[in-house]
Amino acid sequence: MTYAGVNRLLHWLMAALILGLLTLGYYMTYVADYGLYHLHKSVAVVVALLLLPRLVLRWFKPWQSTAKGKGAKAVHGFHWLLLVLLVIMVVSGAAYSGFGGYGIALFDWPLLAQNIDAQQQVVAHSAALSDWGLAVHIYCAWKLCFTLAIHAIAALKHHFIDRDGTLIRMLVGEKGARL
Repeated sequence: MTYAGVNRLLHWLMAALILGLLTLGYYMTYVADYGLYHLHKSVAVVVALLLLPRLVLRWFKPWQSTAKGKGAKAVHGFHWLLLVLLVIMVVSGAAYSGFGGYGIALFDWPLLAQNIDAQQQVVAHSAALSDWGLAVHIYCAWKLCFTLAIHAIAALKHHFIDRDGTLIRMLVGEKGARL
């Protein structure tokens, strides 16, 4: 698979997982269905694992924007903002769960054990750091939703207004964009 193919696969796989995480996080928060946290954390671990190669690829081989001049720098910065928000989401979610004593697992494989007392109650390692992690996680989730909405609108602008083939290339690749 080519670099472009790997990049496209990572993009769409992460997009689906992140949209699922944001939807699940919203549901858990506002319906107070805490039974889904294990799924949320497991999928977040998968996103974190996919984020690492995404960051490396972006760092060593940045994509070329169709924008020119200052516009290209703004677009480049915006894409880095998306990646930085994802890193902050992963770190803050891990801080919330880890410092809160809730543990982190990849489905049934524990990565960070829960901190359970003799009465089988979760005990925080640091309630203050856990609370900070939760506050940052929720704040950045809303920022990420807003930033992703702008990203989607920009993709639609490329397709319907600019008609430059950007969205088609991101969907099917360079060869498909020429058809």
